[in-house]
Amino acid sequence: MGFKNLAAYANADNLGQCWLTGFRKTVASAATTTNAWIDYSYFAGSPVANFYASAPAVAARVESDKGIRLPTVSPKTQHLSKLNVMTANTASAVNARQRLVLCDYLLYYPFIDTDAVGEEQFMQNTVDDPLIPSIPRYTSGLVIAVGQSAASTVGTFTFNYTNQDGVAGKISQAHSTFVIAGGGQVVSANGVGASYNPYLLLAAGDTGVQSIQSVTFTGAGGGLMALVIVKPLFNGYVTQECRAALGAADEFRTVIDAAGAPQIKDGAVLNFFAEGTQGSLASSQLVGFLETVWN
Repeated sequence: MGFKNLAAYANADNLGQCWLTGFRKTVASAATTTNAWIDYSYFAGSPVANFYASAPAVAARVESDKGIRLPTVSPKTQHLSKLNVMTANTASAVNARQRLVLCDYLLYYPFIDTDAVGEEQFMQNTVDDPLIPSIPRYTSGLVIAVGQSAASTVGTFTFNYTNQDGVAGKISQAHSTFVIAGGGQVVSANGVGASYNPYLLLAAGDTGVQSIQSVTFTGAGGGLMALVIVKPLFNGYVTQECRAALGAADEFRTVIDAAGAPQIKDGAVLNFFAEGTQGSLASSQLVGFLETVWN
């Protein structure tokens, strides 16, 4: 059951129906592209790095230790109440300013060869048990493409998927990858890389993906990538940066900033991906805490 009203939501703290947890992530030293996206889960810190290191092209659920630590509150329902974030970047006083998206990481397909031009790379979708649906917690999600190595050229690909209604055989729109200096960067772009996409574009009318059946490259990308199904929960702009113990944190209260507190389901694997709007996010840090409440 959710909250009956704002009074019940506000009283959750007083009743001890709340959880406060911290996180700290440090981006690797390889340069990132301005206005492109990175996957913070891929980098070191707390939670530990998530390299999508499992059997190639086999669907796998993201392990719980790769996400921000959360309690299990069933049969009650848990909601994101507040998010505080601080950023720092040694290269510039403004480089760490970014658009930040908090997601529940659901399912991934690792080590897709972006050089396998003309070859349909088939994905395996049995996860743990064929009687258990592949995607956890939700009926569908959105897809991001995460580089797992440096990439040397601009590639082009589509993927075959099952949509939010369970209709199989759907084909995504064509996507381009772009040149990156290291893993952990979201590699989807329009054209030759002048405009960067956080989510892969689906067939007209589709709003989500339940599973991915295959990937086909028509232009070589020069690297490896993972396709990751996520459920976005909250996004906001980090407009300040802390340097030399000076600066201020950005604070988001979801009832105000998201027009309602998004639900966080039991078993959620929470982490961030972000768009560096002012320059490279290489070696930058993202530090903060989030608070959840339940009723």
